[in-house]
Amino acid sequence: MILHITIHTNKAKESVDFYQWLLNLPIAQKLETPNGDIVFLGCNETKLEIISDTNAETIHAPSLSIGFAVDNLEEKIKMLENQNIACSAIISPSPDVKFAFFTDLNGCKIQLCEQIK
Repeated sequence: MILHITIHTNKAKESVDFYQWLLNLPIAQKLETPNGDIVFLGCNETKLEIISDTNAETIHAPSLSIGFAVDNLEEKIKMLENQNIACSAIISPSPDVKFAFFTDLNGCKIQLCEQIK
């Protein structure tokens, strides 16, 4: 089981605020360290760990993405576009799923995925 996925960033507060805004991820745990905060976001699922790191550089890993389940893909895309964040076209490789990609403020490739019922 994957416990967490970590993003080292010099934009920790902005990153936490962004993921709470877009995906309603609650703060599961917050640790204050001499080098900055470590925040775990999420509930019972794998957590997203945001580590404050003043030396962090923008991520450039085009072969890696972090996927999040959403209830309404089009709504999330509109939210992002209203913040001038570009998304890919919606991809639907089967009738049961559709998804889109965007890049977050840290350079992470993010997939938003809606299961179609």
